[in-house]
Amino acid sequence: MFSRFLKYIVPPFTFRAFFRRIFYSNLKKVPLEKPLLFVGNHQNSFMDGILVGSYLPQPIHFTMRADMFRKRFARFCLRELNVAPVYRLEEGLGNVHKNLETFSDIYDILKKNGNFIMFSEGICVQEKRLQKLRKGTARLAFGAEEKFGLDVNIVPVGINYTYPASFRKEVMINFHDSFSIKELTELYREHPAKALLAFNERCNAGLQKEVIIVENPADDWMAEKLFVMTRNDIIHPFFKWKFETDDRRKTEKVLSEKINHIGRTSPELNGKLREKIKVYTDLLDSNNLKDANVARKLDWGWLRYIAVIAGFPVYVAGILSNLLPFIVPRTLSDKLIRDPRFYSSFYITTGTLLYLLYFPLVLILSGIFAGLTGLLLALLVPVAGYLALFYQEIAKERFHTFRYWWKSVTDKPLVNKLIKQRSEIQAMVKGINPA
Repeated sequence: MFSRFLKYIVPPFTFRAFFRRIFYSNLKKVPLEKPLLFVGNHQNSFMDGILVGSYLPQPIHFTMRADMFRKRFARFCLRELNVAPVYRLEEGLGNVHKNLETFSDIYDILKKNGNFIMFSEGICVQEKRLQKLRKGTARLAFGAEEKFGLDVNIVPVGINYTYPASFRKEVMINFHDSFSIKELTELYREHPAKALLAFNERCNAGLQKEVIIVENPADDWMAEKLFVMTRNDIIHPFFKWKFETDDRRKTEKVLSEKINHIGRTSPELNGKLREKIKVYTDLLDSNNLKDANVARKLDWGWLRYIAVIAGFPVYVAGILSNLLPFIVPRTLSDKLIRDPRFYSSFYITTGTLLYLLYFPLVLILSGIFAGLTGLLLALLVPVAGYLALFYQEIAKERFHTFRYWWKSVTDKPLVNKLIKQRSEIQAMVKGINPA
């Protein structure tokens, strides 16, 4: 009951505020009429499962490691959110048998053509790499077919964040082609161990195609700079928030493959590219300039300056009327959460719960003290708060744009040098052919 209620709150409202953009693509590939196991990579704790399942037409269910269920209140909340505990060897060999009860509950859901979101890596790591998949999901899928003849379909799903622990950033979720467990049942009856391995290989192959991967940690810095430059070449509709296209993820996936290719085959080219990027970004930083301004000039820029001036009263109203929801979740998250894997989950949870209390209270008090007029104004509080987020982005963008324009007037050789350096970097990247 609670999970269904939150499904009408979190995706359209909380996610809209927390994420600047969500790319949720290829849901049409998913056979929604079948029992489903979604197999995703795991970067962001509780957030991953909610993101994958929030836009599915049926209720979502997912698993979480059993140590998160130790406290009674946490156990109650997680059960209400359709979360089932999974016991790993890390929880003690003596507890692994408890998975039989969990599996039984999962089978009951799958019998009704329900779904479960599984994270077969078994560990949450905030890096652009995949961990080795564990065999629990495979055993569960084969068990559902063996015991109940269920045609469980497995759907690899890639979850890619720009910055998983940051507010107002982006996430890209893409569904891969599914496969039926029945395709492997004959192998399972003859060679169970080989079938488990084949299952994981199918899942891993799908995830390898959907997840943006930087193979060598030594390339993380260079990759991040190139990702930023690539994003700055793209102009999205400003107010559009949710996209159903996979073009954005594909662009970054191609870039990551180029980085991996030169990392494996051409250390010399890798070093040259890294040095060019360092020279370019150092020059930007030393002059307090942004790559976005070198990358492109936004249309109707003068209208954006007008928006900054004319929208200031709305911004002030939005900030003041939503001061507590803006400050409290961030402050609590900064003080209480030391592990970045849990930061955004805690931020969103506290923000959602606070607003569910705050907004009705604002409505009641406004109605009591200002009557119908106050009530109507109170209804605008969430809208004003949402617009305030966009105002901050426009104001910040206009500030950097003005600084770049001024630099182009006072130091044109510097700007020309930056443009040339950026073009050289892009040319080097374009010339890399992973095939």
